[in-house]
Amino acid sequence: MVKTPDYTRILKKLASCGDYADIFIESSFRRIIVFEDGKIDTLSSEDDSGVGLRLIRNGRTFYGYTNSSDPAVLNEIADGLTALGAKGAERTLDFTCSAPVYAFERPCETIALQDKIKIAETVSRSAYGDKRVVQVRAFYGDVFRDVRIINSIGDDKTKKLSYITIYANAVAKDGDDLQTGYESFGGVFGAEGLDCFDAETVGKEALRKAMNNLEADYAPAGRMPVVLASKAGGTMVHEAVGHGLEADLAEEGMSVYEDKTGTQVANRIISVIDDGTLKPKRGYIPFDDEGTDARRNVLIENGILKSYMRDRLYALKNGGTPTGNGRRESYRHKPIVRMTNTFISSGSTKPEEIIKSVDNGIYVADMGGGQVNTVNGDFVFEVTEGYIIKNGQIDRPVKNATLMGNGPEVMQSIDMTGSDLGFGIGTCGKGGQGVPVSDAQPTLRIPLITVGGK
Repeated sequence: MVKTPDYTRILKKLASCGDYADIFIESSFRRIIVFEDGKIDTLSSEDDSGVGLRLIRNGRTFYGYTNSSDPAVLNEIADGLTALGAKGAERTLDFTCSAPVYAFERPCETIALQDKIKIAETVSRSAYGDKRVVQVRAFYGDVFRDVRIINSIGDDKTKKLSYITIYANAVAKDGDDLQTGYESFGGVFGAEGLDCFDAETVGKEALRKAMNNLEADYAPAGRMPVVLASKAGGTMVHEAVGHGLEADLAEEGMSVYEDKTGTQVANRIISVIDDGTLKPKRGYIPFDDEGTDARRNVLIENGILKSYMRDRLYALKNGGTPTGNGRRESYRHKPIVRMTNTFISSGSTKPEEIIKSVDNGIYVADMGGGQVNTVNGDFVFEVTEGYIIKNGQIDRPVKNATLMGNGPEVMQSIDMTGSDLGFGIGTCGKGGQGVPVSDAQPTLRIPLITVGGK
C-alpha cells in the first residue's frame, strides 16, 4: 500500500532553495463523443492524475512532474529540483486551507451516456438540412478537473471544475465550391448547463452559416469601413491585443505594447478587461493554477494602458502583483501567463445605429482564426460570415474575406462602440499548451481597414 505523500514536508524542502515554490495536484476525467458523417466516430473516456512540483529561483523556473503519488517518487523529483539551487535553511510555512470551490451544481456524470450520445447525434442530424451538405462533424465533450494547489505563500486551495463543449462543423459543396459553417456552445458548468439547451440549434446554425457562404458572392478587396458584430466574438481583442498584454511577452521584448504603461494605446472609448470571475464563462477560474484568486483586471481604461497580466514568476522578476493569470493545461505543464475572459467594454450606441452610419463597407457577423505578430501588432483574421453594408443596411452575403491590419492602429481608429456585448468560446494555445478561454466585444466600427477578397 502506497503511503499518502506529506506535501507540506516536500514543499518546505522546495521552498528552502528558492524564492517561491508550489505543488499542483490534479485528477481529471474526460468524455468525448464525436459523430462523423452521421455516425459515431469516437466514443472515449480518459482518466488522468498526477503531481507537478515547481521551484522559482532568481527568475528561473525549475519544474518536474509525475503521474505517481508515491512519496518516494515525489521526494526524488523534489531532490532533483533543489539540487539545482543553493540549499538554505528550511522555512517555516503557515498554511491557510480553504474549503473546496465547486464550479458546478450537478456533475456531468449524472447525465446518462446515452443522453450524451443523443446530444451529439441531434447536433449532427440537424446540420444535415440541405442536400448540398457533404460532411458534418458533431462534438460533445465534458471534462472534470479536481485541482489542489499548495504554495510557499501559505495557500492550500482546492477547486473542482466542470467544462462542457459542444460544436458542429458543416461542409457544403456546390460544384467545385466548398464552404464551411461552425457553431459552438459551452462553459464552466455541470449538467445544469444543459437544462435549457436545445442541441438542434447548434447544428442548424452551423448549417445556416455553411449555406450562407455557399450562396454568397466573393468579398471585395480594398480599404473600407468595417463593422464588427458583437456576435462575432472577441477574436480581435484576444489575438491583436490580449496576447500583447501578457507580461511574459510585454516585458521580454516580444510585444508591441512593451513599455507603454500609462500611455494612450487605443481610442478613449476603448477599455479592455480580463476577468476570471465571470461564471459560467469558459475562462472562469475561482483562482489560477498558482493559487492567486481570480479578479477583474483593467488592462486598458479609456484608451490608456493600465497594466499587464502577470503570474507569480513575472511578479517576482519585474515587480508588481500577480493578477490571477498563471494558468496551465495540466500537471504536466508549468504555469504561464494566460488570459481568462477578455473583452472590450460596451459603449452606449445602439448596434443598428452603427450599421446605419456606414454607406458602403463590410459587416462581420462571425470571425474565425488568424495570425498575429505580437512584436509589431500586425494581424490577418478570417471572416467566416460577412455581408456588404449598402446605404446603412446589411445587404448580400460575402465569402472568403480577411481583415488585415495592425492591432494598436485599429484600437486607435475604432470610433463607435455598441451597447451590446457578445461572447465567444475557445481554447487558447500558447507555449505548447491549451487552456479554455472566452472573449467578447460590443459592436464596433472601424472607419478604414484593409479587406482581403477577390
